[in-house]
Amino acid sequence: MMLLQDFLITKFESWKPQPPEVESRSSRDVTLRFSAGPFSFLGDQLLFKVEKKEKIPPWIVVYSGGKSTKTIENLAPSHPHRFRFKVIIKSTALKDLAERAVKHYGDKEKLYEVFKEIIESDRRQSKENNSSGVDNRVGSVSSHTMDCEKQLLSYQIFEEKSIEKSVQSTRHKWLESKWSEETWTSTDSDGTSVVCFCMAVQCGYLKQVQQMLEERPTLVSVVNAHNGYTPLATAARKGDVNMVRYLLSSNADIEQPSSTGQTPLHLAVLSGHTAVADLLLEKGANFQARDFNRLRVEHYAVDSCRLEVVKYVFEKGGDVDVRDSNSWTPLMRAVCQGSRTDIIEELVRRGSDVDATDRAGLSLASAARLLKDRHGRRRESVLRLVDSQFHHEKVVANFTRLTKKISSVHTLLSIK
Repeated sequence: MMLLQDFLITKFESWKPQPPEVESRSSRDVTLRFSAGPFSFLGDQLLFKVEKKEKIPPWIVVYSGGKSTKTIENLAPSHPHRFRFKVIIKSTALKDLAERAVKHYGDKEKLYEVFKEIIESDRRQSKENNSSGVDNRVGSVSSHTMDCEKQLLSYQIFEEKSIEKSVQSTRHKWLESKWSEETWTSTDSDGTSVVCFCMAVQCGYLKQVQQMLEERPTLVSVVNAHNGYTPLATAARKGDVNMVRYLLSSNADIEQPSSTGQTPLHLAVLSGHTAVADLLLEKGANFQARDFNRLRVEHYAVDSCRLEVVKYVFEKGGDVDVRDSNSWTPLMRAVCQGSRTDIIEELVRRGSDVDATDRAGLSLASAARLLKDRHGRRRESVLRLVDSQFHHEKVVANFTRLTKKISSVHTLLSIK
C-alpha cells in the first residue's frame, strides 16, 4: 500500500488540473467552476486556490476554499480577465490517501487504469503542442510522460515487494498540484453611459449624475474599467463631500470595494480628506475593513504622509498594533517607507511597539538603519525613536572620537 501511496503523492504533485470553466458572467463578476479530476474522491479534504492575473503583483489570490464554484466579484466591465487555479490536499487526508483511492475506484487495477489514461492524455497533448511548433516545451513534457509511465509500470509489477524507503508523507503540511493553464474570459459591457457616468462623478458634475441615476439607478454600483473604482470610491478619493453625500442617499454601497479591495473610507483617508471620512463613518462605514493586502485605515493614514490624518485616525480609535499581510504595524510601514519623522514620532508617542518584527523577522531598528536622508546620511532622528541601542552607540562613538583627539594631541606634544 505504501508503493501506491508514493505513486499517488508523486502523481498529484506533477499533475496539472484542467483550466477553470466559466459558468456565467455579468458586467461586474465571473462565476468559475474547478475540478479536482481523478482526485475528486477526496471531497472535503480538498482546497482550491484561484488567482487572477494583474500587473503588480502579477497574480493575486481571489479565492481559497473548499467550494468547487466561486463568483469573482467587483471586476471592471468590458474588460478581459485571466484566471488559474491549483488543487491542495489537506494534511489530514495524506495518512490514508491510498485507502481512500482504492475504496473509491474499487480496486488497484482500476485505479492504475485511470491514471494510465491520464498519462496517455498528457502524451496526446504533448503531440498537439509539438505540431503547433512548441518543440522545447514538448520535449520536457514527453520526457515527463514517459517517466510517469515507467513509474506506473514499476508500481504495478513490484507492488508486493518490500521497499527500502517509504514515503515521508508527514513532511507535507499541504500537498499542492501544479497550476492549471489560464482561462481567459471577459466581463459584459455596461454600455457607453457607464463611461459618461464615471466621468461625471470624477469631474464633480452633480446635476448630470442625478439625471443619469434617475434614468438608470444601477449605475450607482458600476466599477470604472480604467481604475477599478466605484463611483463612491471615486468621489471619496477626490474629496467631493456633496457627491459622496448624494451617492449615499442614492443607495450606494458604503463598503463596496475597488478591484484591489480598497473601500471608500480607505481612499478618503489615503487622500487626506477627513471631512469625507467623517461623513462615511457617520453613515456606518466599517473602520476595521481590510483590502486584499490586509491593510486597514491605520496603514492608509501612514500612506497619506499627513500628520493631521494620522492623528485623526487614531483619535477615532485606531489600533497602533494592527498588522497587514506582511505583519507590518503602522509604525513598521512608516519606517520601511521612509515616512516623515514627525509621523514616526507620533506613532511612537501613541504606544507603538518599537520591538515589533515583520513576517520575515525584520526588526524596526534594522529597517531604520537602512534609511538615508537626501544627502545619503543615516536618519538619526528616526533611529533615536525606534532603536533602543542608538543612544548607547552614540555615546560610545563620541567617546571613541574624543579619545582619538586626545591621543592626537598627546602625540603632537611628545614630538615637540
